[in-house]
Amino acid sequence: MTPRRHLVLGLFFLAVVGVLGYYTLFKTDASFFGEKSRVFAYTDNAGGLRKGAPVLYAGVRWGQVEEVMPDIERPRAERVRIVLSLDQPIRLFEDHTAVIESSSVLGGVQLSLDPGTTGLPELDLTRPLLVRRTPDVLAAAGALIEENREPIRRAITGIEELVTDLRGGNGVLARLFNDEALGQEFANAVASISGTFTNAEALTDEIRGGRGTLGRIIYDPELFDDVKAITEGVRGFVDEARVFVADARTGQGTIAMLMNDPEAARDLKGTFASVRSVVDKVDTGDGTLARLVNDDTLANSVQAAADGITNFVSGIREGEGSIAKLFNDGRLYDNLLAFSEDLVDVSSAVRNQTGTVGRLVYDDTVVRQLERVFNTLQGSLEEAREAAPIATFLSTIFLGF
Repeated sequence: MTPRRHLVLGLFFLAVVGVLGYYTLFKTDASFFGEKSRVFAYTDNAGGLRKGAPVLYAGVRWGQVEEVMPDIERPRAERVRIVLSLDQPIRLFEDHTAVIESSSVLGGVQLSLDPGTTGLPELDLTRPLLVRRTPDVLAAAGALIEENREPIRRAITGIEELVTDLRGGNGVLARLFNDEALGQEFANAVASISGTFTNAEALTDEIRGGRGTLGRIIYDPELFDDVKAITEGVRGFVDEARVFVADARTGQGTIAMLMNDPEAARDLKGTFASVRSVVDKVDTGDGTLARLVNDDTLANSVQAAADGITNFVSGIREGEGSIAKLFNDGRLYDNLLAFSEDLVDVSSAVRNQTGTVGRLVYDDTVVRQLERVFNTLQGSLEEAREAAPIATFLSTIFLGF
């Protein structure tokens, strides 16, 4: 190979390395084979956006700014024309956002595109976009400080006066820093508060251990069951009351009848009126019940009767009178016991058909014989009654002779 060819080959290699270095360092979005997509946009203030600034699509670097050109002849909102060079086509929807924002706190500007909500009407990207600018953080902070310069100055002055008072010993806070007695009192107060927290911690430990009333309420299962039973009882009572109210509203039950039936309400009203009439008569002294309530004579009679009964019972207990002897004399008890035993023997004999009474009760033959005797006597009486008129007639005739 000749030296000339070596020279040409070297120059070509240097040119290729230079192009690659340029696009690596300055044209990071360079594409030699892909087809670029261009989108036009307008804004009222570029905010430092320049050619080569990155373009983000949904937070992903998707291209760069190809051109930023002022055009003051257009309306105010379109005074700056921006051309975007995108690696691939994009889709933007009706609620999309396009903003010029800071890329970092230290500086740098980028253009950010948010596609919006899929499903909404899609924009026609052959028409220019409108881009708005977000305020710079440092500029916004400077503007805020500028707007509040006087309040900030007064706040700084107040801090300076406070420090001066602290150094001079004026005020409670200065005394707290400079007065040892007040400082000791403050330390004691802090110690007291610390003791209070210690006691609260001990109380918490007692509660966690299930000791004390509150601990039992929280951790005792039996007490929990009791509270649960009470709660269920209250819930049942409320449910029953709810059913009762529902029945009353739907016209079921006595209360509903009283509330909805005019006739029942009139009957109840008449009953109350009758009771009131009776009470009024009792109060005025009319009738037997009023005499029982208001007449002292009847009350004295009842008291006398009660006293008589009391005396009667006392006499029986003390053995006075015949009835007392019936209760207190043992011989009468023995006689009654013997009499009851005799009755038992008699009833046993009757059941065993022993004796006349037993035969009369259980023997059908004796009963039939008695029936024949009674029938015979009844026939004789009938014949005697029929013969009585004849005998009287004959006696009258013979008495005449």
